[in-house]
This record gives sequence, structure tokens and C-alpha cells, in this order.
Amino acid sequence: MTAPAPHRFVAHVVEESTNKIHEDDVARRYGFSGALVPGVELFARTTTPLVAVWGAEWLSRGRIDLRFRRPTYDGDELLVEAADGRLTVSDPSGEVRCVGSAGLGADRPDLTGYRQVAAPPEPVADPVVGPLGSVSEAGTVERNDWYLDAIGEPLDLYRQEALVHPGLLLRLVNELLMQNVALGPWIHTSSDCRFLSAARLPAELTAHGRVTGVGRRGRHDEVRYDALVLAGDEPVLQVHHTALYRLDAA
Repeated sequence: MTAPAPHRFVAHVVEESTNKIHEDDVARRYGFSGALVPGVELFARTTTPLVAVWGAEWLSRGRIDLRFRRPTYDGDELLVEAADGRLTVSDPSGEVRCVGSAGLGADRPDLTGYRQVAAPPEPVADPVVGPLGSVSEAGTVERNDWYLDAIGEPLDLYRQEALVHPGLLLRLVNELLMQNVALGPWIHTSSDCRFLSAARLPAELTAHGRVTGVGRRGRHDEVRYDALVLAGDEPVLQVHHTALYRLDAA
């Protein structure tokens, strides 16, 4: 099997966010040098060399597990390297920003238990183990094209075949947390993904989820949850997702 070639890209904060950790002044209050680039956008460009070598097949039955180890700032140049199933994302000095694994031919996960759940009347202060209110959005060619331009995605496949970019699918998984939990600044820390089918546009995109664990990581409050994303009625992505949903600035 052909291995993905090393791939360089420049990380960016692509738009204003309700998560203020992506703004300079707020991020500095939590000890960072400036606004953090969202993990989902790092994830999005880490998939570029994988799709370059495996194409739409990877979007139908590929896997990727990515863990964000060090802060990444707007304008940072990064290098994605994949060898023997392992992934690293590092800066020009060699400092590793993300680690993980990727491949083709993922086992199909158990999809039982995912279902449509009504959104809560208002987001709760703390997540609890159990179902999350489902979220939906219209998946359009125009929205997908905007995202491809915003992240600097070089592959033509998404436009040529009207395929949803993986970053947009993972954004919807973030939206599950944002719509269900009252969040201040927060940090996405890892995603373990299984692609089940290529998501084709236009389609209604829906995410169902359930919290699997809540606890502490250092000074911060952590939540772990599973999510299933569908394009219409077709399951396209299953994710084990982790985030620090409440940060301690002390």
C-alpha cells in the first residue's frame, strides 16, 4: 500500500468563533502566546495527505486518531508525516504538535444507541453521562467551497465530486458540545474517527451523541463523548471526541 507523502501547510484561525480561546487576549489569560488555531482545522489539514494518496476510498472506510499535544498559533507552518500507520504533525524546529495514527480499512463500529434526541431548553453548566441533544445543518456546496478556501485545502476532489470535507463533519461534532453545554473558553484535545461512507452534497448533516465520561485533567474539566454524523440517512462518520470544557486560568 502506498504511504502518504509528507505534507506542509500553514495553520490558520479561519473565522471568528464563539469560543474565545481563539482570540489573542483571552488565550493569553490562560497562558498561551496568542489565539489557538482550532483543533478541527488542524485535523482538517492533517487529512490532506491521506486523501491525496487514498482518495474518496479513505473518506468511505478510513480511520484517523489525532491528539493535540502542543498549542498551534495562527500562521504556524506544520509538517504532516505518516509512516507505518503513525502520524506526527510538527513545526520546522521539530517540535511535535499532534500525534496519532491513520490508515485505510477501518473496522465498522457499533452504531446502536445513536438516536435523535431533542435539544435541551438551554445548555447545561456541566455535561453528564448520557445522550446529547442532536444537531443538524444544511450541507451545501457553497458552504463546503467556503471551507475549502478558508483552510487552504489543495485537493480538487472535494469540488469535483461534491464531497463534504472531513473538517466540516468534525465541526458538527464540536457543535454537539456547544449546543448542549454552556461553554466559556474551551479546547478540543483529541478525535478518534472512523469514516463509514463519503458524504455527498447537498445533504442534511446531522450529529447524534452521548457523553461517555466527565472528569478532571490537571486543573481543567474534561468531557469525553461519542458522536455519529449522518448525511441524510447515511452514517458517514463515527467519532470518540475529547475536550477540556472548562479551563482554569490560575
